[in-house]
Amino acid sequence: PKVKLEEVKPRFEAVPAQPNLHVSFTTSQTAIEDGTTVPVHLSDGEIYTIPSFRLQNDFGPSGLGQLERLQILGVGLPGLPDEVLFDTDAVAAAREEEEEDLDDSEEDGDEEDFEELMEEDGLPPLKMKALCEGLSMESINNNSHGEGSKVTFQIAATHDMGNQLANGGNVRIRFRYRGISPNPATEIWRKREVALRIVRVKGPRISSLTFRSDLSWGSSYSELCMSLAQQKMRREQVSKRWESMRGGESSKQITLQEEKEAQDSVLSRVGMDNGVHVSSDEIVVLMAVANETNSTIILSNRKGRVGGFEGSPMPTIRVTSGVSVKIPVVIPRISRINTDEEGDAMDIAAELVANTALQWESVLDKVREEEDAPSQRKRRASMMTKTNLENKSSDAANRKIRQGRVRIPSKCLREIIAEHKSFASRICKPPVLVKVSIGRKEKENFLTVKKGRPVDARVEVEVAEWVPENIVERLIITLEFCCARKDGVASQKRDYVWCGLLRRTITSKDTEKTHKARVSFLEEGAFVVSACAKVSTTNGNTEETWWAPIAENVQVS
Repeated sequence: PKVKLEEVKPRFEAVPAQPNLHVSFTTSQTAIEDGTTVPVHLSDGEIYTIPSFRLQNDFGPSGLGQLERLQILGVGLPGLPDEVLFDTDAVAAAREEEEEDLDDSEEDGDEEDFEELMEEDGLPPLKMKALCEGLSMESINNNSHGEGSKVTFQIAATHDMGNQLANGGNVRIRFRYRGISPNPATEIWRKREVALRIVRVKGPRISSLTFRSDLSWGSSYSELCMSLAQQKMRREQVSKRWESMRGGESSKQITLQEEKEAQDSVLSRVGMDNGVHVSSDEIVVLMAVANETNSTIILSNRKGRVGGFEGSPMPTIRVTSGVSVKIPVVIPRISRINTDEEGDAMDIAAELVANTALQWESVLDKVREEEDAPSQRKRRASMMTKTNLENKSSDAANRKIRQGRVRIPSKCLREIIAEHKSFASRICKPPVLVKVSIGRKEKENFLTVKKGRPVDARVEVEVAEWVPENIVERLIITLEFCCARKDGVASQKRDYVWCGLLRRTITSKDTEKTHKARVSFLEEGAFVVSACAKVSTTNGNTEETWWAPIAENVQVS
């Protein structure tokens, strides 16, 4: 039998006039077409501000295509789903107002997102936010050229972005919008996209850190270390038996398990690293910052000054392109115990990265922008065409002020800490607190004595509270006095002579952890008197030397 074909009848449905969103740069009237790519030049840790866009609604011939709702989304961000950056929906706005207690403001929330991106590791390489303050549907529908139709975007890169983006990535800004709906169950959405091509460029970086205890004010580190080395040489020449008597007999030896604990935990690593340090709450480092951008940058620190000392602070530092500078930075020593994690060991790498992070901002591009005459900028905008839009937007981007954060590469720092276990002793809080006194009054800067008159010196040591009890039981602490001429000039004559024992060895069993001696000065001049605590364990193979943070000054006349 012959099958009768069913006739398909088209169905037409009339819908209200729909809007047509035009997106352009604020410096041009030419609309950006779909498929246009805007280059974004990013270095690790940089925050890039894309040239502002102007949003305008084309009503069409009828003039009835009103824009009812607008969504702005970040699409294609590596490791992140499509993220809504802005939404004009009244319901969404009301929901945000209800959550005001949890989020003070949209801008503050965005800043916190960028902060997390800059300070934590292992996050997706890019983060985007929209600066939509004042953006309104009324301004877009009225084709206003004011702030109500202007939107700006920022993209931040992590400090380990590296080569995670293949071929510039596939990041897009999507403007999703709709007009009046024909019925409550139907919504007609349209979209317009602007593609972003991520171009990785060089930025400033921290190339090295050098620990400099000799820059610590008041420690007279260099002179005292030299004098201490001479004392050791004389002691070894006079009596070889002295070293064998140090610490006395000890029946307790470190077991293999205890050695393994010291290797695994920073809390147990006390007296195991040969080195000389200052027992203070702060550490001085020389931080080398290399400016690999093509413009001069200014370094700043939101926590205070960039570097310098209390008497000569450095609030900001200007670094010319292609130049590497070494900045003296005083940072607090890192606690070995994380009190927020129920006494677990502190993440030393994360704390050091946070304490040395800096902000930077380029200044040369800003000068060029100010030198451009208004007429020249207007002529460039009028000459902009569809074919050269990408190049022009790239030029505009290069004139923008670059900014971002520079910090120590976390991965590299963790590898150094894992390979060099002594790093903890250099940067963390000391295991002992050393205090020396010579009878100087508090209001006096130095003690004045006559030549030949003796000065009584006293040193006191205290084991820090964070040191575990099992470590304290096997510690051996040797207190030793030291004196040096302050100007460091070598003399053939003997400048001073000690009366009494220079050294005293104490253990956890000793209730009094002090030592006294007397020094007489034979020559006139400026001298420093101090003491150090040499910390070791019962095996005696290694020794950490911790100087008192402030040496006592003596003026002999």
